[in-house]
Amino acid sequence: MCVARVDFAWPEHRLAVAYDGLWHGEPGQFAADRERLNRLLAAGWRVLFVTAADLRTPDRLIARIAAELTR
Repeated sequence: MCVARVDFAWPEHRLAVAYDGLWHGEPGQFAADRERLNRLLAAGWRVLFVTAADLRTPDRLIARIAAELTR
């Protein structure tokens, strides 16, 4: 069953990674994102939010994802 679309997911760990680009700040998109987040959380998923700043330090980002996968 599909709860929501995310950028990356590890279903076996119920971990989703969501990239928050600039367009996520638009009023309509913000509300849609919150609804999607609520559906994921209600289904028992953890969500790791990533921004452009995170992409500039890929080693740190990979370490964050790896840490979440081992929780």
